[in-house]
Amino acid sequence: MRKTYLFLALIWTLIITYLSLSDVSGLGSFIKIPHKDKMAHFVFYFLFCFLWIRCLWYNTVSTNYKIKVLITAILYGILMEILQAVMHNHRSSDIYDVVANTIGAFLGYVYTAYFLSNKKHI
Repeated sequence: MRKTYLFLALIWTLIITYLSLSDVSGLGSFIKIPHKDKMAHFVFYFLFCFLWIRCLWYNTVSTNYKIKVLITAILYGILMEILQAVMHNHRSSDIYDVVANTIGAFLGYVYTAYFLSNKKHI
């Protein structure tokens, strides 16, 4: 199961990276939902924390790996926004994207920590 979560976490990280650094202006333009961009950022980083924590849960001896995943997710989200600001990729950075990323990562951390506290190692 650990390999499955490792694969999913790596793929999800690559998807976030691609979508953060590519011109995806036409993607989802037919969907008219207010703040859909911020909702997408929230979901991206919620799942980032969930998948990486689940991956590490199976084979870790460290007790603070969950908080390390949370910090990594927040820093990664900030890095993606900085790269959007300095790269010429038709993207612009937005402090509210960082906020949505951070809230998603934090709630992903909280949800997963609670979820795992009720499970035993398989």
